[in-house]
Amino acid sequence: MPQQGSSLARTSLFLGGCTALSRLMGLMRDMAMAWLVGGGLAADALVAAMRVPHILRRLLAEGSLSMTLTAAFVRQERACPGDDRELARAVAVRLGALLALLLAGGWLGAPALLELIAPGLGVEGERLAASLFRLCLPYAVAAVMAAVSMALLHSRGAFFWPAVSPILFNGVLLQFAVAAALKLGDAAELLAAGLTCAGIVQWLAQARAARGILPPPSPAAPLSPRRQAVRRRRVRRAAEDCLRRLPPGILGAAAPQLAMLAAMMVASFGCVGSVAALYYAERLMELPLGVVGVCLGMASLPRLSHLAVEEDWPGFGAQLGTALRLAMLFSLAATAGLAAVGPELVDALLGHGAFGPEAVRACVLALWAYLPGLPACAAARPLLAACNAAGAWRATAWGALGAVVVTAAAGFALTFVLPAPLDVCAPALAVSVGMFAHALFLWWTLHRRRTRGGLPMGRLLPVASLLRAAAAATAAGLAARGVLAALHALAADSVRALALPPACAVGVGAWAATLFLLRDADALAVWRVLRRRI
Repeated sequence: MPQQGSSLARTSLFLGGCTALSRLMGLMRDMAMAWLVGGGLAADALVAAMRVPHILRRLLAEGSLSMTLTAAFVRQERACPGDDRELARAVAVRLGALLALLLAGGWLGAPALLELIAPGLGVEGERLAASLFRLCLPYAVAAVMAAVSMALLHSRGAFFWPAVSPILFNGVLLQFAVAAALKLGDAAELLAAGLTCAGIVQWLAQARAARGILPPPSPAAPLSPRRQAVRRRRVRRAAEDCLRRLPPGILGAAAPQLAMLAAMMVASFGCVGSVAALYYAERLMELPLGVVGVCLGMASLPRLSHLAVEEDWPGFGAQLGTALRLAMLFSLAATAGLAAVGPELVDALLGHGAFGPEAVRACVLALWAYLPGLPACAAARPLLAACNAAGAWRATAWGALGAVVVTAAAGFALTFVLPAPLDVCAPALAVSVGMFAHALFLWWTLHRRRTRGGLPMGRLLPVASLLRAAAAATAAGLAARGVLAALHALAADSVRALALPPACAVGVGAWAATLFLLRDADALAVWRVLRRRI
């Protein structure tokens, strides 16, 4: 692997470790939510209420808005060095003012918005969801401020606080879950209010880090009034250019979240508990997706942006190819692993308290239906980063809209096609179809730009590398399933959860052994990075 590939692996491993810890904490929060709220009408209302803030967190605080702004800050720093602080302040002020107006509209129009998001909840469910939605809606302002700070840090190659801040976010939410368990208030209301408080903590941590990384304005050489006016105009134009790119950039990065929102709309017409089952299955899938796809997208974007500005297209293609190979390497293994241990995992993590056997069955079916789209989601993140770095932000917006249309159409079609016991799979399976359409569109966009522009980007994803990753993933899934079957035959059902750790360990061992036997270059490079860190 080239030197930039090793650097990408190091950064991705650090981000992946922090993201894994954050997602595990988020999983603990969701487990507490399942135990406290269950899988009925109250759970459907809470999930529907948190869906918009959850999308905003994915779009703003954890990467998508930051992805668009990072590319803009890199271009601005190259064109006008020293304007980062003023540009970040101008963008934050304009975004904050716009979002405050949208927040006021959302507060007043909460019932109508919930009717649009989950029209099948009924009168009582919509009333409860609107009340919870208002509690967590102020989180949006904190998420925007956090995203601006994150973009500034990423553009300077600083990844520590952007990676740690989601851990702080989930830590605050877990404290509110503990308060709910201690009966200090209504569980749903405490969890909704905790979202806003967690967002504020996440924002303040990154804002403090961003202020520390930027050089302070120098008082030694004050600018003349004329030069100050020229600089203000330059910063204003740069901020307006950033804001002009944001709507299509955010829309392009929002494809998974918007597709899942369309799937939730389809699920709201199903049986009671369908929305909650879809949500919990999504949360389980997001653990490997966040560690693989999101981290590779974050780690590769600053470098891809610099390479695009410098018009180093061979280096651009090499960096993107490394990110895609790593995405396939890990996402295929995660897909096979979750397919093998999914039922036991859902039962062990969620099947307690108010989350009964029917809720467990529905969540397992939804999880299995999500899994075919996991590799597509993982590959879409570096592809999206490459499109943003190369300036194809309008095309990404069209790709996201197409993914939503495909998801909604497939969801309603599958609802009528699948028989009654399996109809809970329809929304999640539709998301998988939409994510494949989205990844293929991003790939086609880059291919068209490469062929029309004559960009020497090279071959991005060799077939041999893909086959090695698929073979290792298959070995991992079969090994994990075999261990589970053997231990289940020896142990009672009451200790089924104890079979998960050895099954996962054997699956990981089989995956790594297969890659080493096949002499996969990317796996060997990751191992060298890990060995230096240990």
